[in-house]
Amino acid sequence: MTPEESIALAEIQQHLACCAQAGDARRADAYADCFAVDGVLELAHETIRGREAIRAWMTAPSVIPAPADGTPGFVSHHLTTCHVEFTAPDEAAARTYWLVTSVVGLDHNGFYRDHLRREDGAWRIAHRRPRTLWISPASVLHRG
Repeated sequence: MTPEESIALAEIQQHLACCAQAGDARRADAYADCFAVDGVLELAHETIRGREAIRAWMTAPSVIPAPADGTPGFVSHHLTTCHVEFTAPDEAAARTYWLVTSVVGLDHNGFYRDHLRREDGAWRIAHRRPRTLWISPASVLHRG
């Protein structure tokens, strides 16, 4: 790995952490800014194209229902193993595993497949495809 790639790797890992925390906090502007202007968020049942559409999606009510009993709810993404491969000087592919905790404990887990590119001097997600591998029977995703 070149010194430039080492620096880029640290920048990418920091960027992915900022994205996870912005998403958990439902900070729409910070989350959307993690994506390229023409970025794509490819969910299992919906594909969102463009930073502004991603911002609008994040501004809308959460797909995770609020607790019916009024107790505080939360989800917290914990990023684990991350492999980054540089595909061009300003492009990279990453696969990052994640665990989500909630009031029930370990809630669900999976991985992101990200294509990243440097845009306006910063690494941004050009395409993200999250995949869920497991969901707890007690998951907050089952509320509603």
